[in-house]
Amino acid sequence: MSSFLKEVTSELYTRYGNQLSNCLLVFPNRRAGLFFTKYLNELVSEPMFSPEILTINDLIKKWSPLMVEDNLALLCRLYKTYCSVTKSKETFDEFYHWGEMILGDFDDLDKYRVDAKHLFQNLADEKEIENIFDYLDEEQIEAIRSFWSTFNPEKLSEHQLQFVSVWESLFTIYSNLRNELESEGLSYEGMASRLVVDRLENKEIEINYEKIIFAGFNALNRCEKDIFTCLKERNQAEFYWDYDETYVKNPYHEAGLFMRENLRNYPAPKSQISFKNIVVERPAIEFISLSSEVGQAKFAHKYLKEYAEQKEVSLEETAVILADEELLLPVLNSIPKNVEHVNVTMGYPAKNTPVASLLGLIIELQKGGRKQGAEFIFHHKQVLALLNHQYLNAINPELAERLAQQIIKSNWVYVNRKILVGDPVLEKLFVPLKSVEQVSSYLLDLLQAIYKNLDVDKEDEGRLDKIEREYIYHLFLAIKRLTGLLGQHKIDIKIDTFYRLLDKMIQSLSIPFEGEPLAGLQVMGILETRLLDFKRIIVLSMNEGKLPKTGTSNSFVPYHLRQGFGMPTIDHQDAIFAYYFYRLIQRPEEIKLLYSTQSDGIRTGEMSRFLYQLKYESVFKIEETHPSHEIVITNANPISIAKNERILKQLNEYCGNGKRSFSPSALNSYMGCSLRFYYRYMAGMREPDTILEEIDPPMFGNLFHQTMERLYEPFVGKTISKVDLEELRKNKKVQIKVLEDTFKELYFNLDKDKSVEVSGRNRLIFDIILKFIDRLLKVDSDFAPFKMIAVEGRYNIQIPLKSDGRKINIAGIIDRVDQVDNTVRVIDYKTGAAELVFKDIESLFDSENKKRNKAAFQTLLYCLFYDMKHGDDLAISPNVYGLKTIFNSKFSCVLEKKEGRAKGIPVGNYLAYKKEFLDACTDLIEEIFNPDIPFTQVEDVDVCRNCPYIELCHR
Repeated sequence: MSSFLKEVTSELYTRYGNQLSNCLLVFPNRRAGLFFTKYLNELVSEPMFSPEILTINDLIKKWSPLMVEDNLALLCRLYKTYCSVTKSKETFDEFYHWGEMILGDFDDLDKYRVDAKHLFQNLADEKEIENIFDYLDEEQIEAIRSFWSTFNPEKLSEHQLQFVSVWESLFTIYSNLRNELESEGLSYEGMASRLVVDRLENKEIEINYEKIIFAGFNALNRCEKDIFTCLKERNQAEFYWDYDETYVKNPYHEAGLFMRENLRNYPAPKSQISFKNIVVERPAIEFISLSSEVGQAKFAHKYLKEYAEQKEVSLEETAVILADEELLLPVLNSIPKNVEHVNVTMGYPAKNTPVASLLGLIIELQKGGRKQGAEFIFHHKQVLALLNHQYLNAINPELAERLAQQIIKSNWVYVNRKILVGDPVLEKLFVPLKSVEQVSSYLLDLLQAIYKNLDVDKEDEGRLDKIEREYIYHLFLAIKRLTGLLGQHKIDIKIDTFYRLLDKMIQSLSIPFEGEPLAGLQVMGILETRLLDFKRIIVLSMNEGKLPKTGTSNSFVPYHLRQGFGMPTIDHQDAIFAYYFYRLIQRPEEIKLLYSTQSDGIRTGEMSRFLYQLKYESVFKIEETHPSHEIVITNANPISIAKNERILKQLNEYCGNGKRSFSPSALNSYMGCSLRFYYRYMAGMREPDTILEEIDPPMFGNLFHQTMERLYEPFVGKTISKVDLEELRKNKKVQIKVLEDTFKELYFNLDKDKSVEVSGRNRLIFDIILKFIDRLLKVDSDFAPFKMIAVEGRYNIQIPLKSDGRKINIAGIIDRVDQVDNTVRVIDYKTGAAELVFKDIESLFDSENKKRNKAAFQTLLYCLFYDMKHGDDLAISPNVYGLKTIFNSKFSCVLEKKEGRAKGIPVGNYLAYKKEFLDACTDLIEEIFNPDIPFTQVEDVDVCRNCPYIELCHR
């Protein structure tokens, strides 16, 4: 099936021959002009001058005496005009979004030649709307009346008052902006269009073409219609319309809404071109539903690979069309290797690019930076994120990794910029900024340095490397342009305002991609397909909301007023996209329409209404396919690790003179889940280090334990009296100094001589620890006098295996050992939950018991440590100081054996339970070393909830 543009080219050459050089061709986009030139080149048999080819926008710029200013410069001018008229104190970034809306409205009202004075007047108390708008039809007048009828001049709501106050000033703003622009020889598109129409109607424009030929247009604004009308009446124009009779002859079909009027007002010359292509017999259109957005790109790979292997149709006649431009990178990453050339012609949102994420991190870095004394510090989150960013990490990966590890290891919540050195780019990055000018040059220098780094190895450059550099280049230009305009228009802003403005600019910026359209696979957006035909098309994101695009129109002019004054509304947008879609599928021989069934957030996962129309209302044959991966949800197979030679060799390191020892925590871990024990102690799988911004429970425990150790250290080997404890309680300076030193060492990883400020929530925790210390000293005074035997003492014991006599090393640190009268107290501090009661010794080793008392097991094991080391005849009392109950008036710390409802029996002397406990410990160790017993998962899944290895077990 022949291309419409190719047929138009053939007809024009047949009619005009070499005289076509004297004509002007006007197309909706530049891409169509390139294809026209290609088709003409295939037809000519002798040299001739190519006709001039322009887009409609280029034609208006050519005929307009005013130069079209770019959008950002217009926003700067509009902002100054707005502030001057309304006396507003709004900052530029607050104005930015709705300033764009107002500019769009001014552009529309000029393109549709609306009387701005009539539009921007308050008609709430106007009785004679018909007389004012006698040039409008009744339907338009009724739309205007329906809007203003909701405004009661005597009872306006707060929102209505705000609207009216701005509305009444818009005509003045509009007039002043136009006057300022005109005085400087500038304009915006709509203003230029309106001026061109006025000049054309007044015959002020000299036309030196034999004919002006317009081809491929659809929805025309009022200025375009008036240009067409004026040229048609002078017999200086011809019109070619690209459509199909299927939707044009159906008065209810939205795709033909504008085309029906165009054909009526601007009929095309007699032509041999067929407009009945949809009814032509061809292969079925394939609807393909996929479970994700990116899945569409991956599935397109399959077709593209097949197309590249086939030689019947060249890849130049194959197009991948993206209704959602955010799929561009997934598509480019999915293009098969046998596709040599790819031409991308579309815009890609700057906000989705790596360089935009880099700028976002830099902005957050600067916002979070602050002075600390004479130094300047940055928050670790942004510092680590920047060090790991793909652009910065690539510059000096070894340095970035070393700095990141140093920050994590040292637990620096805030990072001093003095340590962030070693590379010129990194040193440029981590500097404090004091002015907008500094911010601008800082960002431009960084982007330039990163660009140069990407540009180093051109020989190894791939398709995506070129795109990366394109991102950086466009954002570099945008920042430079923004800074230049702020200076030119003398708009004073603060640094925070500049950051917000830059962020808003990035959100709305689109990076254009233009390649060689006559070579290779074509990748484009839906707008770029106008007037082009392909033999094979793959359309992605055929979802409702993507095609047609939905959403509220960004306009300050309400819907009914737009309707009343003949300005475009959201209804026009639906009709425009309907035309784009149906025109696209008129001629291809093979059509694949892909959509996503994924629904989350605002995505519904529903296929486009256009697909429903094709399915139920069209003559097309439809084939629906639903590719899917067969996912069988089954319970994960239980994991069992057999004790092979390697594991047995590892276990042997815990024997005799081996360097390793089991801790009480390790034995507790084994009884909780032997597989967790394997991961942690055999496989050596530790959780990755992270920075603790706030003190977590383990750190809280470490701080308390070490502080108590330091406070009681001077008393080791001595008897402590009540007076000693009271003096220690009263000496808050000593307590605070010891706790501060502990914070420096454990939390901040600093030397004692370094100064540090404990602030925020950590200060609250600091004070809480002080209260616990005070209470513990008060509790201890009730037991005084007592002799302090040891604090945080390390104990090592060996328990022989019954099977082969190997001695197994077990070691641990006992928080405190003291002696009250003739009883040695082995004390374990518990900052978390601590239960004193246990049923019997057997229950402490019952791994299936959910309520197994881990604290009791650990404390009794500490008693075993002490007994095996000292072996004296004194009673050994197992004690647990649970901080959660230490403030109770009846605080108890001695373990109790209690069965059922019987009264608990305090464990006054561990020695009474020694044999039973030691036998149970021996059996436990025998099990760990038994080669026939594998490491297995615990059966109770509830135990796994807080396990760091839960993902490995698929629980």
